[in-house]
Amino acid sequence: CPGYLEAGPLLHSYAAPAIIHEPALAKVGAIIKTVPSAVSHQSISQVHSSAHIIQPIVAPVVKTYAAPIIKTYAAPALHTTLLSSPWAGHGWAGHGWAPSW
Repeated sequence: CPGYLEAGPLLHSYAAPAIIHEPALAKVGAIIKTVPSAVSHQSISQVHSSAHIIQPIVAPVVKTYAAPIIKTYAAPALHTTLLSSPWAGHGWAGHGWAPSW
C-alpha cells in the first residue's frame, strides 16, 4: 500500500521494581496534658488558666515501598577536528573577520 510504513516490533525491557523496607515511626495516639499557666501566690492557691500540651504516641513500624530501577547509559563523546580551513591562503586572516579556530 502506498504511504503505509510497516513498523517493526518494539522491544521494551523493564526491570522489576526494588522492594525497599525502612524503619519508621507511626503516630498511634496522643496524650493531652493540662498544665496550669497562671497560679496565684497567695495562701489559697487558685489556678487561673491552664494550657494544653499534646504529646504524640508513636510506635515503630516498617515502611515498605517499591522503587523502579532506573538504568542510565552514557552517550558517546563526539570529537571533531578541523582538517583544513577554506580561508587559508586567501589573506583573510589579516583583515580581522576570519574565524578564530
